[in-house]
Amino acid sequence: MSYPENPETIIVQNQFYPNGLREIDVWNHYQTVKQRLLREVMNRNVMFGIATGLNTTVLRRKGAGKDFIRLTHENYDNIITGRTLTIYSEMNTYERFGIIDIDVDPYDGWKWARKTAFDVYDFIVDKVPFISTATIRYTGKTSFHVICDFGRKNKIEAIKFLLDRELRKSPLLRAYSLEAKRRPGVPNLDLSPNKIRGAYITLGSLSTIGLKCMDVEYNKILSFNPRSAKI
Repeated sequence: MSYPENPETIIVQNQFYPNGLREIDVWNHYQTVKQRLLREVMNRNVMFGIATGLNTTVLRRKGAGKDFIRLTHENYDNIITGRTLTIYSEMNTYERFGIIDIDVDPYDGWKWARKTAFDVYDFIVDKVPFISTATIRYTGKTSFHVICDFGRKNKIEAIKFLLDRELRKSPLLRAYSLEAKRRPGVPNLDLSPNKIRGAYITLGSLSTIGLKCMDVEYNKILSFNPRSAKI
């Protein structure tokens, strides 16, 4: 078991953790969510945000002798350490869900991020007949993902195409953009995670600022406070 060698070492320090988030805090979190997280990454490649210093991470995408990493019950306790800060999942060739990434400039504040997620969820649930269900997910940083469940598996390219088609003819584009990059002052509906090996933060993971990626109830989104995602 990869218990931290330096459990008291602080790897994250910010407004949410003014006294610092330690290696032991991260390790304990991932032990607590182990079973739930393993269900999220079953049969899926992952990559890690590894803390190399205070508020500094590097991405690790390859395993020993392989160009991918898989987390399993057998290797979890050997791979996850106190410096494994963030766990990203990768899209497969076929998926039953797509992701609309609400991309908002942090300087525009929480009001925009919450309102955009609220509006996108409303449209997806009410106006897109082939979406079975949807979920609003806080990414652990400054915004949200809207997870769109198609009810059955499709090629990930087809999922991106269908989401793009519906969003382009929607009234959402009167207020928001649907582009490769965000324009200043305009929240963007980013579909870039919807590709083979497209990465997204895993439900239950910590972000690089130490907050949990978590689902948010629709009726609570407009009042959501990121401090509720502290560990």
